[in-house]
Amino acid sequence: MLDALRSRMNLAFTRRLVRSPEGRAHLLSQLAEAESSGEARIFDQALARVDDPELARMIEKHRADELRHEALFRDRLARTGATAEVPRELRLIDRIDAALGGFLARPIASAHGVMEAYVLLQVVEERAVTQMPLLAQALREVDPGSAATLDAVLADEERHLKYCRAISRRYAAGEEELAAALAGFREVEARAFRENQIANGAWVIDHGLMGRGAGSLPWRLLLAAARSLPDLPLTPFAAGPRVATA
Repeated sequence: MLDALRSRMNLAFTRRLVRSPEGRAHLLSQLAEAESSGEARIFDQALARVDDPELARMIEKHRADELRHEALFRDRLARTGATAEVPRELRLIDRIDAALGGFLARPIASAHGVMEAYVLLQVVEERAVTQMPLLAQALREVDPGSAATLDAVLADEERHLKYCRAISRRYAAGEEELAAALAGFREVEARAFRENQIANGAWVIDHGLMGRGAGSLPWRLLLAAARSLPDLPLTPFAAGPRVATA
């Protein structure tokens, strides 16, 4: 029930945000930045450790896809006619990395390290697969081209989840270790996602992307309501097999 309420609130907020070119630019810049963030370091380090050519090909394909996605989102950003750059304090991967004590800067030195790195990538991809249908729905009426881009990227992200599962399972010591790592990383990611979402909501309101003066009041109230919701916003993957998110 809470998940459904969060989705409705997120959809309402995002629909209002993307009504303006500046709001769409902000969202698209976040999507582009997410595709080009610290994951590249994981790909490079993992390639140096994996001992299976098929898994290495998965990593290389995953990395190439993320760079292509960034280019697609930056193209859609340019088409808005507005400019935007994601403030460092609104970068989700940086927030996750800080919560993990600088995980992305640590070298991958063992099979366990490969497993952890790909579990982290998996939970990031789980969030992407959960959020992208909602973002595409919000964009479809005002920017069908960007919505179609999200639809295409989503298909790749679904495939990336298979890569992450295969690689993390190959390098885990056993199912128990893998399950414990997934539970821990999912909790860290959900906490960081909630903090980032609240910070992002406050930022777009304060910068006039949700209306000026009294026009922003409903969105400030909605943000306050979102801040008060209990429990972590875990993705449906945390409950077991994937459920529909669209």
